[in-house]
Amino acid sequence: MGTLRCGVSGLGRGRTFIERLNGIEGCEVVAVCDPDEGKVEGCEGLNGYLDFETMLAEAALDLVAVIGPGPTHAPQSLLALDHGVHVLSETPCVYSLDEASAIVQAVRRSGCRYMLSEDYIFMGWVQRWRELVESGELGEIVAAQAEYTHDCRGIFLVGPDGRYLPWSERGRPDVTPSWRASHLPPLSYCSHTLGPLLHLLGDRCQSVTAFDAGSRTYPEAGTIDYASAVLKTEAGRVITLTNGFGVAHPFIFFAGLIGTRGSVRCVSYNFGDAQMKLYLDRDGGGWQDLTTAWFDRSDGRHWLSVLLEEFVESIRNDSTPPIDVYRSMDYTLPGICAHLSAARGGERLEVPDLRGP
Repeated sequence: MGTLRCGVSGLGRGRTFIERLNGIEGCEVVAVCDPDEGKVEGCEGLNGYLDFETMLAEAALDLVAVIGPGPTHAPQSLLALDHGVHVLSETPCVYSLDEASAIVQAVRRSGCRYMLSEDYIFMGWVQRWRELVESGELGEIVAAQAEYTHDCRGIFLVGPDGRYLPWSERGRPDVTPSWRASHLPPLSYCSHTLGPLLHLLGDRCQSVTAFDAGSRTYPEAGTIDYASAVLKTEAGRVITLTNGFGVAHPFIFFAGLIGTRGSVRCVSYNFGDAQMKLYLDRDGGGWQDLTTAWFDRSDGRHWLSVLLEEFVESIRNDSTPPIDVYRSMDYTLPGICAHLSAARGGERLEVPDLRGP
């Protein structure tokens, strides 16, 4: 296989993917796509498109990174797979059970590789926690916890020029809600927390019950302020998950594993570093500091580069990606089912396993 011709859709965060893909030997980003003409024109030297289907038809791509607004992820992924193009999808990769089923069928039909771009799994803290889990120091893991609360009100409002407006401008008559305000139920954006936990446990969620706090912050857009879920896994573990993006609460990321011989937890308050704590029965006493980085890996490699390199390797070797289409849905569907459960007053719902026929 020669050089992989890569495309990137979505030129906000997608610009990082251009840089990282071009840094992989045998990969070249040849085309980009975004409905914002200014962003496309800013990518000099690349074939630029305003329309995704046109890029697929003209650019002869081998791989495309779908990194635009959340509601575009599944439709663009399906188009790419039907064109025989391998897909790396930003999270959330789907918004409904129907979209998930369609993606799985398209992957089977096309024979293409598909992977959720869940970069938290490749970060340093997950590396370190995996060592703890695999060493048996924590004993058997019986439960896990996670929270991702992030005040996103600063990217909830879009002005007539398409740019974000500060939350204080909410009362303007020419303001429209962004997709994050109108099309991002908090628990549907669960893979940053749930993904690493399921990755570490080698488990999948089987059922869920959830509740949300309704829409008080931005009811005109139907924004759900805050939501919590309790998930039961195939191995009989319990996972509690809480997300909120429409509340007056600065960024916090929390994750924890609870075992029969020890527990570990991390919390980040600034999206830059984290406090890690470890408790082991054998040591006695209480929580001890766990010295490890949150983002940075012990091997010195950038976590996103590792993700991309391993995905590219799966294409070249015709092997299973580190997060294949089924695992991608394992990390995503519990959040979708949690949102449905909350809408039904906390009804317990089964989380489908799409590995069947």
